[in-house]
Amino acid sequence: MSIKKYAFLAALITASTGSVYAAEMNAGTIHFTGLIIEPSCTIEGDNGTDQTVPLGTYPTTLFTTPGTESELIPFTITLVDCPLKSDGLPSVQLTFNGPTALTGSTTLMDVSQITTSAGQAATGVGIAISPADDDTALITMDGTEGQAYIDLPIRVEDKISMNFNARYKSFADAADIKPGAADGDLTVNILYR
Repeated sequence: MSIKKYAFLAALITASTGSVYAAEMNAGTIHFTGLIIEPSCTIEGDNGTDQTVPLGTYPTTLFTTPGTESELIPFTITLVDCPLKSDGLPSVQLTFNGPTALTGSTTLMDVSQITTSAGQAATGVGIAISPADDDTALITMDGTEGQAYIDLPIRVEDKISMNFNARYKSFADAADIKPGAADGDLTVNILYR
């Protein structure tokens, strides 16, 4: 082999080795940090995680046409023992599930006889719920997401909450409104995403 070929090979080896060393010398380290948590919020009710909201007593004659509502009854959903607010998890959302087969509307929960002593359940009315700051935006009671978000706390001891209004709302003509128990059970779920 000629000297020129040896010189060329030596230069090529030196150049390729030098670029490898240069890459290693300029390398840095990327640190990834974060936390995986166990969902921990619980609802603080008036009886453990359960809460009772008295909606009142109304005559059938109040509900003269479909869509007639009783007075708004405020209530609050309070969460305790939540994880702290972070960039990855700034808030939690609430979803709602309640029976709606009889009313025929996902925004109007069926009434039944749960605790009220009456011979039968009322007919022609359901229970409607809305965020306290927008009474025209009725909560959907079929587990739909994106309806209610609550910002997580910045201190461990903080409670977080959201205010709502509930009321009876008729879905039938006056002749079809029948008296009876007007109870309802709504299940509230907490989603962490």
